[in-house]
Amino acid sequence: MRRAPVPVALLVLLVLLSCQQKPAPLVPQSVVADAKSAFVILGDLPLWTLAQGALTLKESISIGEKLSLPGQTAKAVQAGKERDFVQVRRESGSEGWVRADYVVSRAILAVVTTEGAVIYSVPNNTAATTAVIPRMTIAAIHADTGGMTFIRVTGYDPVAKLLLKGVYLRNEGVSSRPADVQAAILLQLAAGSKNRRQQQAFLTSAIKDNPDSIFMPELNAALAALTGTSPPTPAPKATEPASGSMTASEDTVNVYDAPDEKTGKPVASLKNGQKVDVQEKTADSASIGGRSAPWYRIKDPAGWVFGASLSPAP
Repeated sequence: MRRAPVPVALLVLLVLLSCQQKPAPLVPQSVVADAKSAFVILGDLPLWTLAQGALTLKESISIGEKLSLPGQTAKAVQAGKERDFVQVRRESGSEGWVRADYVVSRAILAVVTTEGAVIYSVPNNTAATTAVIPRMTIAAIHADTGGMTFIRVTGYDPVAKLLLKGVYLRNEGVSSRPADVQAAILLQLAAGSKNRRQQQAFLTSAIKDNPDSIFMPELNAALAALTGTSPPTPAPKATEPASGSMTASEDTVNVYDAPDEKTGKPVASLKNGQKVDVQEKTADSASIGGRSAPWYRIKDPAGWVFGASLSPAP
């Protein structure tokens, strides 16, 4: 018995549905690791040779480096404990074994941009914890949450010296822009180096190659301190009068001493729903975390707030 032909309209519908099921690009201009690659989230990660269960240090790997994963895993005793290791290959061709906890695959390389980004136990505003991740912490966004309001990240807190595995952050407090990630990595390398010439090379490269990084003020200040010069002074932003009341629309909204996340410093914070009086705003909008809005100068607490974190007061 011959099968009846599928109507053309049904064929078109099936094609459209299959197209809708294809995943959208994760994050534009970001650096992504798939199932066969991984990012290093710990500075100076030891690369070991492994023979008959014994580890021998081979070299160290810089934070943020992307490694290939041949697919082998093993267990070995380190510091008196049995730990999981994974075989890796560097771009140079060097191979060895690293602690599995400190490499993340299926991920987007990113950096924390908020001073003290709040950690959430689950992707919900009501699940805020008392723990935070420091600004400039290199982290890997798990690809299945890339671009969402809450993103799942794995990183290493260099202040608390603690592995943060699969915790949640709000998306606007993290940047996956290569300019921000590379600038933060070079800043950390400069801070960890004891050689003045090497420090200057790291900082100069970061400034030259990442001129639009959010960390440009820190780069300029670090280079100025190293060379004994004064950092460049940014041009003031044009402002215009503004009035009325607004409310904070996020759990924690930073108030800055200047209308710029790069050059301004947090001086206070607002809680979700907190009402403030507006006195002034910037003439031009700024773009932060994919959102565009002007900055508003508020009366109490005195300072500047990014407009995307505010809503009109009811």
